[in-house]
Amino acid sequence: MFRNLRVRKQPKKHAPEKERLPRDWLGQNADVPTSLRQINGLPDAAKKRIYRALVPPALLGRFGINPVTWKGPDGDGHVLLSARAGTGVASIALRRRVGSGRDVFYLELEDTSMSGINLNFLLIRDPDGPCFHTDRDQEGNPTLFGTVHRNLDAEVQAMQAGLAPGQVCQGLRASQQVLQHLEAFLVSNGHSAYFLEPLTYTSAWLFERRGFAYVRGHRLMDEIDREFQPGGRLHRALDGSSPFRQPDQWQSVRGRAWSIHDGILTAIGESWDGLRMIWQVGRHQGVETLQRCLN
Repeated sequence: MFRNLRVRKQPKKHAPEKERLPRDWLGQNADVPTSLRQINGLPDAAKKRIYRALVPPALLGRFGINPVTWKGPDGDGHVLLSARAGTGVASIALRRRVGSGRDVFYLELEDTSMSGINLNFLLIRDPDGPCFHTDRDQEGNPTLFGTVHRNLDAEVQAMQAGLAPGQVCQGLRASQQVLQHLEAFLVSNGHSAYFLEPLTYTSAWLFERRGFAYVRGHRLMDEIDREFQPGGRLHRALDGSSPFRQPDQWQSVRGRAWSIHDGILTAIGESWDGLRMIWQVGRHQGVETLQRCLN
């Protein structure tokens, strides 16, 4: 399903060309998509009214932050909205303590050239749970999720604690709630789908369970599952040569994800790159590429 989903090559224009919304446009064109660029051209108060819907009130209330005013125990500054005029990018960051520099929640959206929306980034972390320095190598350089540098000691600790590649801290188990709010936000602005690129094998699996389908990468996911089975090339590559390539790791999603993070896909001439997924509002696609993974 959706293995060869066609994507329109030329943008289909739905909305006015102007960055700012005409005075009467919202009232007359309820089914026409509104771009983030158009929203970003509104006054700050209007932008807050619209983007406020992206953050679940329960998530804000958990940290003593008022869902309407965004004021928290330290006053203003707990919720940071970035939606600069003239751009098609918007992000919202939530911080438990003002000025802490560590986000509990971060979401970034961006307009596409096809009049659609990309979910560029979604982070939800538990500030009270254990955290590991997988985001910095031993010299303090950013690892960029292990794509440029790696902190192997921290990664082993994170893996043993049950985290997936790319995770610094445990999550809050709030992704489903956040995605529901995102869907409602997009529907209210006339969008029927959005796109994302899964950072890790674990991410792809989670988004499958949430109802996403693949624009690109379905065949790779099927091949990974097949080759991790006993007798497959990836199964044979689990040779104990590193902590991330233990023989039993094929039996779990996180185990597979850590071995892929460690570069095991070279055994089948592939790399974790170029996957793209789509969510169509109101439709669970029923995609399942991990049919033989035990847990």
